[in-house]
Amino acid sequence: MLFGEVCGLDRRLGLEISSQAIVVGASTAGLYAARLLAEGGVPVLLLDQAERPELPARTLIVTSRLRGILDVVAEESIVNRTPGVQMFAPSTSVAIRLREPDLIVERATLIRLLMREAVAAGVEFVPGHRFVGLEPDGDAICVLAESPTGRQVRLRTRVLVGADGAFSPVARAAGLDTRPTVFNLQAAVNMPRAADAGVTQVWFEPELTRYFLWLIPESRERAVVGLIADDRQQAHSSLARFLAAHGLEPSGYQEAPVPMYTGKGLSWRNYSRARVLLVGDAAAHVKVTTVGGLVTGLRGAQAAAQAVLRGTGYGRQLNGLRRELDSHLWIRAVLNRFGPSEYDELLRLLSPRTIKVLASRTRDEAVRVLALSLLTQPAFAGLAARCLLGIHSASRKRALASSAPRGL
Repeated sequence: MLFGEVCGLDRRLGLEISSQAIVVGASTAGLYAARLLAEGGVPVLLLDQAERPELPARTLIVTSRLRGILDVVAEESIVNRTPGVQMFAPSTSVAIRLREPDLIVERATLIRLLMREAVAAGVEFVPGHRFVGLEPDGDAICVLAESPTGRQVRLRTRVLVGADGAFSPVARAAGLDTRPTVFNLQAAVNMPRAADAGVTQVWFEPELTRYFLWLIPESRERAVVGLIADDRQQAHSSLARFLAAHGLEPSGYQEAPVPMYTGKGLSWRNYSRARVLLVGDAAAHVKVTTVGGLVTGLRGAQAAAQAVLRGTGYGRQLNGLRRELDSHLWIRAVLNRFGPSEYDELLRLLSPRTIKVLASRTRDEAVRVLALSLLTQPAFAGLAARCLLGIHSASRKRALASSAPRGL
């Protein structure tokens, strides 16, 4: 039973219950890891503090790689596809036609579908139970959880997967580092008349954010406009300025803190003689260029499940993903030093050959994109070196802001 009676647990409150694996957090990564473990023959309990997965709406844009991971499930959650990307710097703009369209996904729908798949695979879902802490227990660990009635449940396991978000209580209890966060804020708006429902628009405006702003079309009638900022206050202030400048009226907001991958710290450890593995936001499996973590979180969930099923090290299974995330980290280190003139120069350096690379490769292939981009346009290396060395052009003082292409 998915909801209602808690998989028989309410009748056993206060008793110690054993399961070969416990996943904490019904996130996309947590649900996917639980499903893969169950399909591999591992008995899995999935704990989540919410009694029902009634998540607020949140629009995500992901690459076509999602379909390669989730197959049919992903299709049901896709609300739009955008084969075009228009990027704006202060006085330059570039359009790219993608070989494989980006997918616009409704997160709440995706989580409901992943829940259905996990339960069908045999995962025992335990809603309304809050993770409280860990205790060593011989060759296992005891997971302490609090039931909806406030009574404590003890759950014994050899494998614990923390999929409980950016401020993961599992990570803290296991002595694993949590990561710094940034803030993602989106406003729902009516689709601007001049905008194309098949084109995602991106603006680089360093005076508003060191990341970027976007318009993601959900349909011909509706879109979300958003940005990434260092904190919630900056996010709301900068987005309000951007919306006002473009004459857009918000009808609602979607917001969340997002952990940042740093290349440091571990997302696993042995606790007693058991294993604690972090996935998704709890592990900061997030691309720091775009601050997107859906596809990378699912890849981390795959790695965790493979490590358990094959009896191998989680770090070994994560090698490919970490190389990818390290490439994003290097690119972000350069972009953090960009001003308006550097973004203008970046877009002007996009030759037809480089645009072809960006059109045929996704942002979930940063290693290949970076290598091929440098091969087709060696001047990128000089631009990056000047920024890293602090050598900026005179127009860094934002003199070009008055001639900015508007978009929308």
